[in-house]
Amino acid sequence: MRPLSFKTRLWLGHVAVLAVMLALAALGADWALRRAVLGNVIDDAILWLASTEAAALQAAPAKPVRVHDIAPGADQPSFVRLDKLVQITDLDGHVLARSATLGTSRLPTPPGLLTRLRAGETVFGTVTDFAEEPIRMVSLPVEVGQARYAIQVAMSLDDAYAVTRAGRWLFLSMSVIILVGIGVTSALLARKALGPIDQMVRRARQIGEANLSDRLPHPGTADEIGRLVETLNEMLGRLDRSFDAQRRFTADASHELRSPLSRLRAELEVTLRRPRTAEEYGETLHSCLDEVERLQALTDELLRLARIDAREEPELPQAIPVREIVQAALDVVRPEAESRSVALEVSLPGEVLVNAAPGAAKLALANILQNAVKFSPAGGLVRTVVTVAPGEAVVAVSDTGPGVAPEELSRLFQRFYRGHAARSTDASGVGLGLAIARALVERQGGRIAVETATEKGATFSVHLRRA
Repeated sequence: MRPLSFKTRLWLGHVAVLAVMLALAALGADWALRRAVLGNVIDDAILWLASTEAAALQAAPAKPVRVHDIAPGADQPSFVRLDKLVQITDLDGHVLARSATLGTSRLPTPPGLLTRLRAGETVFGTVTDFAEEPIRMVSLPVEVGQARYAIQVAMSLDDAYAVTRAGRWLFLSMSVIILVGIGVTSALLARKALGPIDQMVRRARQIGEANLSDRLPHPGTADEIGRLVETLNEMLGRLDRSFDAQRRFTADASHELRSPLSRLRAELEVTLRRPRTAEEYGETLHSCLDEVERLQALTDELLRLARIDAREEPELPQAIPVREIVQAALDVVRPEAESRSVALEVSLPGEVLVNAAPGAAKLALANILQNAVKFSPAGGLVRTVVTVAPGEAVVAVSDTGPGVAPEELSRLFQRFYRGHAARSTDASGVGLGLAIARALVERQGGRIAVETATEKGATFSVHLRRA
């Protein structure tokens, strides 16, 4: 069985809540109508007539007990008494007088009722089987001189029950009509309101890797659906840029791998064309070994980038002195600096703690220092200065190399990008060092940037959060 759609579930939930509310309203209205008809109208009417009879008896205590029916030959009928049954009894249940509407019948006076009347209590009750009709009756005790009587007034409930039944059917039919009307209206509104989402779903199904530049249709409103479309389109933009960067990375990696492999193959093919001396074979093998080392270095860099992209975190950030990170990175590049006659100078503050993974931070800084040493001329200077800023420690690395051209700043941290200085000097490297450094530093919650770029060198700054 297929699950119900969101639109259907929304409509059913709305209709169910509305049905419960209408049912409660109908029950409340029916209860209020019954209370008004049976309690206020009938009870008030029979109690008023009983009180009138009691007042008439008390006004003429010497006269015989009688019911004050309408006088024969009266000009106007008494609507107050026309449908009422009146009976006067003593407190032992003996009937002393009754209205003409009772005929030869008598209103019930059970022992329990007489007991309550003797206690001076006015008693209301419903008799369901009096002359095949239900009646509502009030029994009112009254004192006339030394005598005590009970005046009973009753009224048929047929009309009242007919009114309440008619009201019940009216409330039911109105509830059904309202429920159907609002149900149909809510279904139309739900379809109209969720129509843009259906369009988004159909369009999203057509967007794949080949057409990530496409976007979802905007409804043209600034409501929740409009904000949802804007958010999804922004996400598609990020995915598009990510896929584009991945495609460029794959193409660049393929190119970088193809170059040393092509040189290896060329070396081997040239060597195998004719017999060679042992010295020539040795030179070829040394040349092939250099290319293999280059391939191994490139593979290591690519694997490191893959682990960074996969967010593999072998180390957790911890509070570590920035001095330890700088000294560890300098130890890595010191042999190369000595071989190139490049001086290393460092300026460190007092104890400053940063929040970073030690290995990742050391590798990022070492990559920057290696670039600085690599592009500095013999006798040059690479200076590392650590300063403290609000909330962070800044490690600035300056070199005396050829510098960075302004037009290269935006591409400097791209993967496989090698600037003009690297291409013109044929410096070793594959263009991944700065990209790896930037990824590692940003993973620690910091940032890396080129603070200055001149013709006499460049300064890179690494900003790490203080612990």
